[in-house]
Amino acid sequence: MKIIYILLIVITVEGYAQTMPERIIKPISLPAQLIEGRFFLKIPTIKGDTILGYCDTGGGYTAIYRSAVAELGLASKVKVLDIEGDTTKYILAKEIYTNSDIPYPQIASYFKSHIDTPFLEAPDDTRESLFLARLVNYQVFLGQFFFINHSWTFDYLTGRMYVNTSIRKDQSDQNVQVIRFKKDRTGNKKFGHPSMKLEIDGKVLDFLFDTGAMFLLSEHGKNKLGVDVEVTAGSFIATSVFNEWHRRHPDWRIIEKGELTGSDLIEVPEVKVGNLTAGPVWFAKRPDEAWSKGMIGSMDKVVKGAIGGSFLHYFKVTIDYNSELIKFNK
Repeated sequence: MKIIYILLIVITVEGYAQTMPERIIKPISLPAQLIEGRFFLKIPTIKGDTILGYCDTGGGYTAIYRSAVAELGLASKVKVLDIEGDTTKYILAKEIYTNSDIPYPQIASYFKSHIDTPFLEAPDDTRESLFLARLVNYQVFLGQFFFINHSWTFDYLTGRMYVNTSIRKDQSDQNVQVIRFKKDRTGNKKFGHPSMKLEIDGKVLDFLFDTGAMFLLSEHGKNKLGVDVEVTAGSFIATSVFNEWHRRHPDWRIIEKGELTGSDLIEVPEVKVGNLTAGPVWFAKRPDEAWSKGMIGSMDKVVKGAIGGSFLHYFKVTIDYNSELIKFNK
């Protein structure tokens, strides 16, 4: 009788466990700023300061600038990892911030066999990094591996940013689509660069979802766009597509040498995602090789460009890296 009683308890407990609801993870509103169509996360440090992190889903590493390391008094925390002569300077993430609402970046597969604690790279400052940081005065670059393990909402309509905003597939919702990643043979993501689809001029094209895409404007570009900023949110398109658009639609506005690099800009009247349409949207010309020989290294396919704030600013966008879905709302 005692054995039967114990078995009944076990069965009851197991049955209860099977019927228990899934643990609910509530969305968290993050301290963020939307500056010229780009999101920046305000990260409270363990020293009581706040540093600004540039949210770039299309970016490479996650890093803290060495000038910020000096300002925060973290120079003694910089470590050096040497992998077959390739050195990487880094700081453990917990040495910078411990706010439970703000995730730590995932460790890229390249580093996993050498370090098992989340970190931010701390590369030496370059002229380019100092120039870009000066324009907005941000201290941390938040790239693909910061976002890869979570779900996020970038609400461009209100300037709010959230984490833990998961998406469940709803076959009836045309504004939810699958995003894809480069994976290893076991199906795990090797990189965090999402590809997605948009419809432009009657054709469906693949794009990198890139919250950090930006234009470095020339004086000519600033004048033509009617803005007084050197950097603003943008989107990119392969030269072959740019030229096709121009051939098919000579009336679409073009700004020659709109960027400091000499790249041209083109204004596309409408871009469609799901059953939503928005525009106009500005794109900067980029070489086809940037996608076929460059970004293909970290993406599941050759895309035709990167879609950033010049389109995203029309929407509330939720991206779930775990369910591999993205949703657009107006």
